[in-house]
Amino acid sequence: MKRTFYITFFIFLFINSVFSQNESVKELVKKTNELNLDMWDLTTFAEENIKDKEKLAKFFYYWIGSNIEYDEETFQKIINGTISNEDFSKSQDEYVVYNNRKGVCAGYAKLYKWFLNWVDIETVVVSGHIRDERNHYVELETDDNYRHAWNAIKLNNKWLLVDSTWGTSNEETQSEFYFDIKPEFSIITHYPKESEWQLLEEPLSLEEFNNSKFIKPIWFFVGFSDIPKLKSDNEYYYFVFKNNPNSDWSVNLQYSTDNINFESIKGIVPIVQDGNTYYRFEKTLISEKAFFKVNISELKQNENQYFTRTYRDIINFKI
Repeated sequence: MKRTFYITFFIFLFINSVFSQNESVKELVKKTNELNLDMWDLTTFAEENIKDKEKLAKFFYYWIGSNIEYDEETFQKIINGTISNEDFSKSQDEYVVYNNRKGVCAGYAKLYKWFLNWVDIETVVVSGHIRDERNHYVELETDDNYRHAWNAIKLNNKWLLVDSTWGTSNEETQSEFYFDIKPEFSIITHYPKESEWQLLEEPLSLEEFNNSKFIKPIWFFVGFSDIPKLKSDNEYYYFVFKNNPNSDWSVNLQYSTDNINFESIKGIVPIVQDGNTYYRFEKTLISEKAFFKVNISELKQNENQYFTRTYRDIINFKI
């Protein structure tokens, strides 16, 4: 009887051990919500349940995204210039951010660095500027409100880019995109102070950055796989992008002379060729200085009815 009990008990332990190892990283993050863990207990919990370094890095990325709230009050003080450098630095200390469960980008990046360094993953805080829906072009001298901090982490002798602040979202388009951001996608929005952290073979100058396209992650998330190009010949412009394997998505290109009032471009001729779509339109329709934006729409079906869901201002660029 005892022998049967011991065999059953050890089988139970083995099954639970295997189950623990196979639990998804996000499920483990949820489990911590039931526990009252300090920073050291949390790292111990993670190391006991996760042996793979990349999964450990994801665990802390998801944990921060689920548990740290963006500190709008401190951000407003930064904009208003009513917080001293000393007080700001104290408020973004990793221990303060962890205990208060809120911070701005500097606090997110410092806390993530603390976690990963503790589990022997080399990590640095990258500082620089960002562009988003509010500002498509960065001016280093005046854009203090668009200073930002994110991380570079080293896994398998390779540096990866991670933005735990922008990854703070329950939407997959955000949370999945900002862990291990491809460098060619990161440079769309993030301009690091030190060019080495672009992780590009040929880093972009600020002018090249500002002349490149601002693209929201959803463009890639729904199946578009490249950064569109604007080409031209003597007579026409061609807005070129790789075809989306999901044919339910359509692309709308608009332009403006003042970056405020946009209208659809007249006479666009779509040409599908070699896996790409070319939107051809006459150069004479566009002024020498012009701003462009792209909206995308998905044709959806609800029971027997069709409707369109549109995402606006997905891409912005200028000539």
